[in-house]
This record gives sequence, C-alpha cells and structure tokens, in this order.
Amino acid sequence: MVKFLQTLFGLIFFGFSLFVLIIKNHPKDYLISIEQEMAYPLQSHIDYLSSQQGNEFWQKNFKKDYTGLDKVFFEKQIQLLPKKLPSIEYIIPTSKGFNILEKWSFDQRRNTVKLSYTYSVNFVEKLYLFFNSTFFSRIKSLAESRLATSLLAIKQQFTQHRWEYLGEQSQAFTYYITIEGSSDWSSLSNDLAVAQEGLIVFAKEKKITTLEDPFVFYPSIRAQNVYWRAALKTDRYFNTNSDIIKCLRYEGGNSIALTHFGDLTYLKESWLILKDSLKTKLQSYSAIQIEKINKEDTCNPLKWETVLIIPIQ
Repeated sequence: MVKFLQTLFGLIFFGFSLFVLIIKNHPKDYLISIEQEMAYPLQSHIDYLSSQQGNEFWQKNFKKDYTGLDKVFFEKQIQLLPKKLPSIEYIIPTSKGFNILEKWSFDQRRNTVKLSYTYSVNFVEKLYLFFNSTFFSRIKSLAESRLATSLLAIKQQFTQHRWEYLGEQSQAFTYYITIEGSSDWSSLSNDLAVAQEGLIVFAKEKKITTLEDPFVFYPSIRAQNVYWRAALKTDRYFNTNSDIIKCLRYEGGNSIALTHFGDLTYLKESWLILKDSLKTKLQSYSAIQIEKINKEDTCNPLKWETVLIIPIQ
C-alpha cells in the first residue's frame, strides 16, 4: 500500500512538474496581425481614423467589435495613445492583469493597412490562456471585425455626395487663356487635367503672366457630356497667335455658388443641384468650376473642395 501511494504521489508530482514546465515554456509574448490592401487612397484612412470623427467612430464600435471579449476587456479604460503616424495605437486593459496593444500600421507605398495585437503575460496569466485556448482565435476574429468595420466606414465616406450651397456671390472681371473641348462625365477629370497642363506649359513658353490656379468654364452641361473651356487667368489681354489657345475675358458680376466636397464622382449631381437653384434667375455666362483644394494640396480625395459657380443676370 505504501509503495502504491509513493508511486501515485510520484506520478502526481511528475505530472504537476511537467504541467508547470509546459506552462513556463509557453510563449509569453503574442502577436496576431492581418494585412489588407486598400481600395481607396491610404491617406483617406489615416486622416479619418486619426480625426475626432474617427475616434468617435471607434468608441461607438468598441462594444460591438469586442463581442465575446466583454468579460475580459475593460471597455471604459481603453485608451488612444498619442499619434505616431503613420500608425494609430490603442491600449486595451484586461481583467486578467495584462494589457493588449492594438496597432494600425499604414504602408503608403503598398497602399496596405496592417492591424496587429501584441501582449505579454506572466506565469499566472499563462494559466488563464492555457485553459482558454479560444482566446487567441477570438482576438483574431476581433482583428478581422475591426478591419472590416474600418473598410466599411471609409467606403461610406467615399459613397456620400457632400455639398454646401453658398448662395449669391460677386465675381470679378478677368482675362484668361483657354483651350476648348468636350468630354463625357467619366473622362472629364483626366481631359481637364491634360488641357490645364497644356495651358501652363503654353504660358511659360510665351512668358505670359498668369494669376492663381487653372479653372474651368462650362458653356454647356448635359446629362451625358459637357462642353468645357480649361482656363488660366492672366493679368491682361494677350494675342496668343494660336488656333487652339485663345485669350478671352469674363466681365464678372453676380452669381450663385456651391462647394462640392470630395473627388469628382458626384460632380454631375452637384451641378444639377446648383442649376436647380437658379429657379427664376437667368444665367448670364458659362458656368465656372474652381478647385480650391485638390490633389496638389493633399492626396486624400475626401478633403478636396471644388467651387461651382453659375453667373446670373
């Protein structure tokens, strides 16, 4: 009987020692990460997620994304760390004594975002993870949920038609050199960019003094296509001696205006809204389009601003 008990205690001690050895040699540092290529310019994600609106969005979605981990995470103690762009970091305290670092890393060259979770644990915390083998997979599911939520938020930003009616404004008299053309709405942006670059090159070659950035006149705006005049302001009238590039003048006067926000995806809709705002007013000159903030100022299309103007009598 004594030998049996000795053998039994020996097996128990051996099993316990083996268990402790396994736990002690269990990893103390963990890293879970997933990477996703972005459909939109990466700067849009960085600007949004690091903005007050983005922070409010994350606070709102913490509870939904952390489903199944609500008994582990202290939701109200989650902290956004000081910005170290191009990354965004959150510290997530747990009820098990260790913190988790949630880090968003942005690779502008590859246009990708990587979401990672890192945490270190001591012996007691290793015991918790050992007996909760699903914790790692739940963190992975959390990462997938958080990333999917962020992609949806950015997509919603790009699919919103954003504009602001500015009311009546006064426009100044000006001379301008111009190239005329026509485009459908899908190719309008590229065609205008080519024409405006041509004007800039022409002005430099002819040593013409220009004022401000290029803009656009629209003699005709139709449902399927538009007739346009890429324009560049000058300080006086010039004889261009060109069959393609002309120098014209705009008398100025009263107008109605609207600011279109974002890229040119919904530009057509903004023009229709402004045209509807004419009501009983009569248009006196070609409509005008001025890019106040464009890709030369920021690579985030969500921040672009384009002013649309219809001169009126």
